[in-house]
Amino acid sequence: MVNLRVCALECEALRGLLQERAAQCLVLDCRSFFSFNAAHIRGSCNVRLSTIVRRRAKGALALEHVVPNEELRARLRQGLVHTVVLLDERSADLELPKRDSTLLLALGTLCREARGARICFLKGEWRRDRPGSRRRGGGTAVALFVGLRSPPGRAALTRPLSVPSAPAGGYEAFSSACSELCTKPAAPTGLSLPLSASSAPGSADSGCSSCGTPLYDQGGPVEILPFLYLGSAYHASRKDMLDALGITALINVSANCPNHFEGHYQYKSIPVEDNHKADISSWFNEAIDFIDSVKNDGGRVFVHCQAGISRSATICLAYLMRTNRVKLDEAFEFVKQRRSIISPNFSFMGQLLQFESQVLAPNCSAEAGSPAMSVLDRGASTTTVFNFPVSIPVHTSSSALSYLQSPITTSPSC
Repeated sequence: MVNLRVCALECEALRGLLQERAAQCLVLDCRSFFSFNAAHIRGSCNVRLSTIVRRRAKGALALEHVVPNEELRARLRQGLVHTVVLLDERSADLELPKRDSTLLLALGTLCREARGARICFLKGEWRRDRPGSRRRGGGTAVALFVGLRSPPGRAALTRPLSVPSAPAGGYEAFSSACSELCTKPAAPTGLSLPLSASSAPGSADSGCSSCGTPLYDQGGPVEILPFLYLGSAYHASRKDMLDALGITALINVSANCPNHFEGHYQYKSIPVEDNHKADISSWFNEAIDFIDSVKNDGGRVFVHCQAGISRSATICLAYLMRTNRVKLDEAFEFVKQRRSIISPNFSFMGQLLQFESQVLAPNCSAEAGSPAMSVLDRGASTTTVFNFPVSIPVHTSSSALSYLQSPITTSPSC
C-alpha cells in the first residue's frame, strides 16, 4: 500500500523546483549505477541497495543506506530539505515497481525518518495523442487502422484510431521533457597525444600493432571518474599526458615500473605481480583511502601497472565497488566501457568477488564472505566454476556474467 504522505509530482513541477528552490530540493535517483553515470538529473544522488542489504532489511532500511552522504543526511534531519523527489527509470505510478525495489524501499525509509520533508514520486500519466504524434513525456502514440468497406475492386479504406500511448515516468519522461536539466550521455573519451617511444622512458616495444605501438599503450589514460584515470606504464612516463589531464597523484601497481616524476607528483606504490599467487586484495583499502584523499584535496589520480589491463584495473574496480556500493559485474562493465582491454586474472577476480561480499554487507561480513552466500545473493539458479580464492558464480540464464570471458583471453603481462 502506498503511503499517503507520498505526493505525485509532474515533470514540469520538478523543473520549477530545480530552477527556483534547488537548495531545498533533494532528488534521489533509484536507477542502477551504470544508468545513473550514463546520464542523470543534474544535482541528483544515486540510491543503490545491494541484494544482501535489501534482504536483511526486510523493508526497514536505515536512512544511511538511502542517503549515504553524511552532509545531506544532516540537512534532511535538520529540516533544511523541504522536498525529496524519488524516481526510477520509467515507472509512471507507484503500482508498477516491485515491492522490494530500491524505489519503494527508499520511499518507506524516508516516510519514517524524513518527517519534516515532503516526499514525492516523479510520476507519469496516460495521454491520448493524435495518431503518429510523439508525446512530450517520451512515449509514442499508437495508431490503429480500422478497415472500412470499399467498393469491389478497390483497396480497403482505412482510418486511424488514436489510442492512449503507454505511460512513461521517471528519468525517461523527465529527460524527454526537461533535457536541459540533465547531463548529456556521451561516450567516455581518453587523451590522445602523439606516441613516440623516444619521447619518454619506459615505453613498451613488445606485442606491437601495425603502427608499432602496443594496443594497451595507444591513445592515452581513460577517465573512469572525474578524478580517477586508468592506463599503462607508458602513459605514466608521459608527463605531457599527465599534465594535460590535471593528474596530481599516481598509483603504481607493479613491482618493477619506475616512478618517473617523483618531484612533480604524489606516488603510491603497490608492489604486486600479475600472477595467481599475488594477494592484491590486501591493498584495496589502502589504495581506496589514497584515491579519496587526493579527491578530497581537489586532485586527480592516475592508476597504472605495466599494461593497464589486470592489476591497475583491479584497483579501479575495488574503488568503484566500495565507494559506490555496486556489484563486481556492474563495476566491471562500467570500466570496460571506458577501457575495453581490461582483463584481471582469475585470482584477482576471485579476490574482487570476496571483496564484493564484504563491501555490500559491512555488518555481516562473516556470513556474506562465504561462497555459499555469494551464490544465494545472485539467485537460486546458479552454478560455480573455477575455484580460486572463492568460487565464481555464473548465471545459467541469458544474463550470464560476460566478464568471465575476459580473463580467459591471452593478453600481455600487466
